[in-house]
Amino acid sequence: MSRFIVVILVFAALLFPLTAAAIGTVPKAANSIAEQMDAQLMMRYAGNDPDIDKKQRFARARAGIMIMGTTPVNLNNLEKSSPLGRQMTEEISRWLINAGYRYQELRKGRYIRFDRRKGEFILTRDVRKLARTVGTSQAVLAGTYVVSSEQVRFSISLIHTTSNEVLAKGTATVPITDDLLPLLEDPLPGSGYMPTVYTRLQ
Repeated sequence: MSRFIVVILVFAALLFPLTAAAIGTVPKAANSIAEQMDAQLMMRYAGNDPDIDKKQRFARARAGIMIMGTTPVNLNNLEKSSPLGRQMTEEISRWLINAGYRYQELRKGRYIRFDRRKGEFILTRDVRKLARTVGTSQAVLAGTYVVSSEQVRFSISLIHTTSNEVLAKGTATVPITDDLLPLLEDPLPGSGYMPTVYTRLQ
């Protein structure tokens, strides 16, 4: 019986690193950031109306906030981002929309572009093709990230559009794994391919 218990304990110890690694995935980091910001926003805007319950107050407050999303940038170079930064915005916006916030898509084009081989496209980063070049939200999602040898630390803010006041802020860390490495850099210009060799700073 004791041998059986030892085997179970050894097996659990082997699985622990896998469980710990799963906690730091991009969606979970995004959820953590969004939850931090949501709690701060609810303290500001949900109020204390005794005639309605907390759930209704929170739902009403969230529905009254329109958010625009922008891409987090490298803290050391505010002109640079990465596929990982863009994915973080996608994941945070997913959480916000699910929670009941209104979210404005900035990349919507004026028309759908059809490509026989690649498919149908409505999103664009070409300013000339955008449906609108001016946003109408109350807040803008913006942030930075910094890359170390083992992790990427994100700091995301929700900024009031007219006053530039930071309404809420969330942070989270994503460990650098082999499958995350290609997301840290954009493909080489004109090639469509990623470098096949990466160097980690030790």
